[in-house]
Amino acid sequence: MNHKLSQKNRFTKAHTQNYRQSFALNRNVSGFNIQKKELIYTIVSDKSDGAFIWDIDGNKYIDLTMGFGSILFGHNYSPICKAIENQLTKSWSVGPISPLAGILAKQITTATNTERAAFFNSGTEAIMVSLRIAKAVTKKKYIVFFKGAYHGTFDPLLTLRRDEQTNIAKESIPGITQSILNESYVFDYGAEDSLDFIKKNKDDIAAVLVEPVQSRNPSLQPIEFLKKIRSITEQNNIALIFDEVITGFRIDVGGCQKLFNIQADIVTYGKVIGGGLPIGIVAGKRKFLDAIDGGFWKYGDQSIPTAKSTFVAGTFCHHPLAMAASIKTLEILTNNNGQLLKDINIRTSNFCHRMNVFFKENFPKLSIVHFGIFIPICDTWKI
Repeated sequence: MNHKLSQKNRFTKAHTQNYRQSFALNRNVSGFNIQKKELIYTIVSDKSDGAFIWDIDGNKYIDLTMGFGSILFGHNYSPICKAIENQLTKSWSVGPISPLAGILAKQITTATNTERAAFFNSGTEAIMVSLRIAKAVTKKKYIVFFKGAYHGTFDPLLTLRRDEQTNIAKESIPGITQSILNESYVFDYGAEDSLDFIKKNKDDIAAVLVEPVQSRNPSLQPIEFLKKIRSITEQNNIALIFDEVITGFRIDVGGCQKLFNIQADIVTYGKVIGGGLPIGIVAGKRKFLDAIDGGFWKYGDQSIPTAKSTFVAGTFCHHPLAMAASIKTLEILTNNNGQLLKDINIRTSNFCHRMNVFFKENFPKLSIVHFGIFIPICDTWKI
């Protein structure tokens, strides 16, 4: 079997080997096992269309992950491609701010029922900024997050361990030192003891960060728990941050905030909204977003920025191509009152139900769990 697959992907393997000396890529060593050494490589693809990709060996695959969740309409979706092409003929300068950035910000706040929005390059960067502004506004330094969540690669969130006595995050990844983790507390998602801890330490906690529905465990949807967190944080000057990089613009245009009727202070978005191009968005209440630029003021009068701002920056944060792709994506998603997402989520639920009936009858140990359109292939197809 190993030999057969190796032959099938011989050009991909040769490409991987040819550039390994120069190209450091973690995917090409992920899950390394000496018995499977000949099968450890990432598919190299130079062609994609719709639901399919082709590797450089000419093999055709169904792309189940669709760009790790970033491509909702399929590869090379014509309206998105056209929006990018049109912008290419105008400008893709990253010095001045594209007029599209302001337009997109207004559209995002309308769609997500937030007050302000800021743009960055990735979900990880959006999470980093959200925690920074939470600390800046509350003037507190600790954060609470939950086991099982994925919040990107920002250092204070990169651990799978905690001290059982103190709940402080413990180092578990080389290069992430304990001093970086000492301001992070980790709890089991949905656990009541986390609520007691937040209440007890309310004067030191700047933010509670949650994936409302965890990408690694979509069957866990503790809505009442989230409502309790919302109440506690609201009463104690603690920022509630929803990480909707994955769920945002997938389950509903308004995301989990709308679906669960819980308004967070800060929400992060990414993936789908970029139409396949890199983007991270921080949206939320003025109280927190004003820490990015000092808040609202006008020309021609005595008004000035009144909020104390922290520091954020990035050359490519408002890239015109990403802005154009995002505007077109949002236009498609909001057409007909968001009917497209409703239809896709219903279709996904029906598919999962049919498959689970089949599995129950034929493979009882196999099942699919999902949250609307979201099916995390690697973690939830369990045997």
